[in-house]
Amino acid sequence: MNNNTAPQPAVTPRHPDSRLQSDWLFLYEKLPPNLWYASDYAYKTSGWLNVHTNIRKRQRIMRELSEEYQMGALNWDNYRSQILQRIGMHVMKLHQHHSVEDKGFFPEFVSSYPQLKRGFEILERDHVKLDALLDDMLIINDEIAKADKEDKALAERLYKNLLAGSDFLSQHLTDEEDLVIPILGLRNS
Repeated sequence: MNNNTAPQPAVTPRHPDSRLQSDWLFLYEKLPPNLWYASDYAYKTSGWLNVHTNIRKRQRIMRELSEEYQMGALNWDNYRSQILQRIGMHVMKLHQHHSVEDKGFFPEFVSSYPQLKRGFEILERDHVKLDALLDDMLIINDEIAKADKEDKALAERLYKNLLAGSDFLSQHLTDEEDLVIPILGLRNS
């Protein structure tokens, strides 16, 4: 018997620490990341991807500002004014994004693809963990706003929150894109 077809390797998520199982990536296999911005799909996928790009950018800028302060490249007043103007907006936008996903998009996607339910449950649990980090960030932000003198311990708390949040947020957004973007790109609408 001559079998010329070699077994195909399993599709793997883009993030090395992804919690997504390869059998959940059947749509990702049909619409891989190199096609997400292709002309046939971009009008359906670019909105979501752009929101995620902005989330990553805001998180990166806040982390960088915090790192600069920790290294002594920013004084307290400069750090404080720059970080305070960013945190509230970032937290509000992320809470809104999670709410729209949890109450609207995710149930719709699970209805269309029930086999992905466990994947979307992971994303929803991520939202709970991220929302806790965001709420803690707001508490720290309020304390920074009220601080009448430099508070290095407070800045360190924010820095640790941003580090933990950045790593987890990166994993979450990548996992979410690996599930959601192919659904958006392949649906008929």
